[in-house]
Amino acid sequence: MRYEELDDTTRGWMLEELEEEESHRPYRPPGLSAEGRTRFARLVRESIERGSEETLASSLASPELWNELGPLPHGGIGPLDPRRAAAELARMEFNTWYVRGLCRRLMEEGEEHCQVYRAWDGDGSPDECDLLENKVLPVRPIYHAHRAKYHPFLRPEAFSIPSGPRCKHSVRRLPAGMKALIELEEREWGGSFRRQ
Repeated sequence: MRYEELDDTTRGWMLEELEEEESHRPYRPPGLSAEGRTRFARLVRESIERGSEETLASSLASPELWNELGPLPHGGIGPLDPRRAAAELARMEFNTWYVRGLCRRLMEEGEEHCQVYRAWDGDGSPDECDLLENKVLPVRPIYHAHRAKYHPFLRPEAFSIPSGPRCKHSVRRLPAGMKALIELEEREWGGSFRRQ
């Protein structure tokens, strides 16, 4: 994944948001073994502090962190390949915290909008966020939609970015020119053109 603003400030917000979730309703992915569930938060924390989705995937790839059977990408239950499962989980989990942390940062800085962009070329398969690619959206609903599809309970119809394990999209800060155009549009036409 290509993260455009993965610096110390964004990592700080990612970490603060992780600690908040861990203190209330921690998420533990299905498919992880008891050992995997025990070590999961620490491994995610380490990747946020000084790593990437690649370091998280590497640390999650140990077979003892996974059950023999678990949820398959296209539904159902079957044998888990720890390396594939770790890579998929790491990509989604790191992006989940990047989106949450960047949205928090943007809100703290007074930004109201962000843009959905393709952050990973992927394998050519479609994902739910394809329809949102390049769209300008309000930051606050994206922030509040954190894990809305699957935690604390399943809601497949819910909106969230990333949308699921195969999601190739993330969010970015609006370029200055686009932000100025939106402000002009809001001032001159009440944003009616963008809403159409």
